[in-house]
Amino acid sequence: MSSRFSRISAVVALSALSALARAGDDDKPFSMSGFGTLGIVHSDTRKVDIVRDLTQSEGVGFTRQTDVGMDSNFGVQINKRLTDDLDAALQIVSRRSVNGFQPDVTWAFARYLPNDHLQLRAGRLGFDVYPLADSRNVAYSYLWVRPPIDFFGSLIISYFDGADLLLSRPLGNGILRGKLFAGIAREKTSTGSPDEFLSLNHSHLLGGHIEYQTPSWLYRLGYAELKFKNEFSSLQALLDGLRSPALNAFVPAAAGMGNDLAMEGKKFKYLSAAIAYDQGPLQAQLMLNQLSSESLLFPTNRATFLTVGYRISQWTPYFTYSAARPVNRKIPNSLPAGVSPDIDMLSTAFDQSIVNQFNHQRTLSLGVRYDLSDKTNVKVQLDRIKTQDFLLVRNNQPGWDGNASLISLAFSFIF
Repeated sequence: MSSRFSRISAVVALSALSALARAGDDDKPFSMSGFGTLGIVHSDTRKVDIVRDLTQSEGVGFTRQTDVGMDSNFGVQINKRLTDDLDAALQIVSRRSVNGFQPDVTWAFARYLPNDHLQLRAGRLGFDVYPLADSRNVAYSYLWVRPPIDFFGSLIISYFDGADLLLSRPLGNGILRGKLFAGIAREKTSTGSPDEFLSLNHSHLLGGHIEYQTPSWLYRLGYAELKFKNEFSSLQALLDGLRSPALNAFVPAAAGMGNDLAMEGKKFKYLSAAIAYDQGPLQAQLMLNQLSSESLLFPTNRATFLTVGYRISQWTPYFTYSAARPVNRKIPNSLPAGVSPDIDMLSTAFDQSIVNQFNHQRTLSLGVRYDLSDKTNVKVQLDRIKTQDFLLVRNNQPGWDGNASLISLAFSFIF
């Protein structure tokens, strides 16, 4: 993916925004819509912060035992028809992230629809690596108060600047779709430490998925990979130490350890599968993923969740089980122990940098959604979380036993 492609995508997005800004100056139709959630969540422990995902540096528990910012958000979208086969969209969302509640442009694209089977988009696009991934801020559209943290929480990309292509064809009693996308990531994510962030800026992203949908079933397989452009700044001192000539004269494998741990130029890979059923009162979803990388800093991890809900008039009680597990806990440390305090410090830092990225967590959730109208709903959810690693939590304090319970209430709407 070249910088030239990124510039072209940016020009297309700016053209779309310009057209939207002129919407009131011509007779072509345009529309405005939006969504939002007012949420409150309470934790039974003050020894850890539970966060919605890795973009949040604080959550509920340690920072605030009762919190209104974890799930609350507000978004506005403008759609503009430019010609019979060309339209554009702009979406702005305010939610808790590394920038607080500062509004963020999550969509800004132009779309070309030459026929019923082909769609081309360019500009700023949502990262739909999993079903619901690019709409996970629109809480009205799904059962839960928040998407299962063990599965969706490790996503560090919400959008990218680039292009995608979607092809669809009737097949049997359903529709077969295939999608390809490529672009540049722009976001940064929290590391859990104040003023320490992982920058994805200018990192290349590509991938796609294939899915088959019938009136009752959805099946999907997807793959995506992110190539890191930048080194993790907090890792630089450790990398310099491992690559130092003095250490490598004594431990020749040390430089290789540093190169294996480094992030710059390494690929992060998403492999996923999903199946969903929605017929009559019953709805269910099962998703699985594997996240792996060419850097030791991100050990291979697998996650899954199962949700089942049953509609009874305006009520939909549901339960969800989700879990994440590291595939291998082996840490390839070749540094000798007890030779010198400096080498021991490097060895400990090397081990800890990897241990901090293990993700072993499971959650059992019980909840109910009540549809107030065709545009509003209320949800109550109880989560019981058990974690053995600390990737998806913040501010864990000494003595925390890895258990936390959350009770959440959310009012969600669209307009």
